[in-house]
Amino acid sequence: MPISNKRINLFRLKFVEGCRFSRSNPARPKYTPQSTAQPGTFELSLSDYVALTKPKIIPLLLVAAIGSEVVASRGIPPILALFGVFVGGALASAGALALNSYLEKGIDAKMKRTSSRPLPSGRILPSSHALFLGLGLLASGIITAGVTLNLVSTFFIALGAFVYVPLYTLFLKPRTSWNIVLGGFAGSCAALAGWYAIPSAWGAAAVGWLLGALVFVWTPSHFWSLAVITEEDYSAVNIPMLPSVVGPVAASRYIVINTLFLIPVSLLYVSYFLGVGFVLYVVVTVVFDLLLLATNLRLLRSPTKANAWLAFKFSSPYLAVIFLVAMVASILH
Repeated sequence: MPISNKRINLFRLKFVEGCRFSRSNPARPKYTPQSTAQPGTFELSLSDYVALTKPKIIPLLLVAAIGSEVVASRGIPPILALFGVFVGGALASAGALALNSYLEKGIDAKMKRTSSRPLPSGRILPSSHALFLGLGLLASGIITAGVTLNLVSTFFIALGAFVYVPLYTLFLKPRTSWNIVLGGFAGSCAALAGWYAIPSAWGAAAVGWLLGALVFVWTPSHFWSLAVITEEDYSAVNIPMLPSVVGPVAASRYIVINTLFLIPVSLLYVSYFLGVGFVLYVVVTVVFDLLLLATNLRLLRSPTKANAWLAFKFSSPYLAVIFLVAMVASILH
């Protein structure tokens, strides 16, 4: 089909205009597609929502709860009780930690260590989603515990959340350097929930309370070591964590003193174990007590961030190992 003169002339006109544009704009920018997302658009991110619950903390709480439950049972607990402590405790803990993330979003935004978390970085909008997530998880955990456990065990699961959120997060943390000492009872509630999930062990409740005391006394050594690393952050937001109040040198001294209290507590209930279990618990616990003390003494001699990090990182497996060996020792009676 022959091409009309009109079409040829139109093509020539466009070609000439294109050449003129190229000569006058040699650095013509390439077209870059723009994002269609609007400011504040909610984008679902599973990893960010999981991060709200601080998942690294939950396993240690569950080890304390399940460990206490196994010790109370002197063996494998009933499946329903095991399920209730594990699932109810995990959900309630996740809910309480998510609420902590919501309530501290303003503080987190001003601290280097926490400024990249989902809420202060703006990856979850609106922030009320964190509030609803926390309340939903907490309610689910308490309901699960109420259906599968007795009222006393359920009470301690709920009490742990109460101590951690309104008492520690809202009241103690911004007001006193004793915050983590008193707030440590939230972790004790995990061990107590596990113990009281086994009604047949209530006659030996003193052992359950000693397991709770172990978590309570362990908590300051653990968190003060972390606070030595982040003391500038806490000072910047006026949170009176002990190291930011007294300095790393004095704080290191308090960590050693606290660990010297922790060591005897870890051995107070040793008579509960029998035979091979008794020997196993004593040997492993003494070894880990001395290793923990060694990391604390190293920090005392040289209160650097590197030594504080070593003390902090060792303290978590320390508590896990003590509860795990207690579980094995109770089964080997």
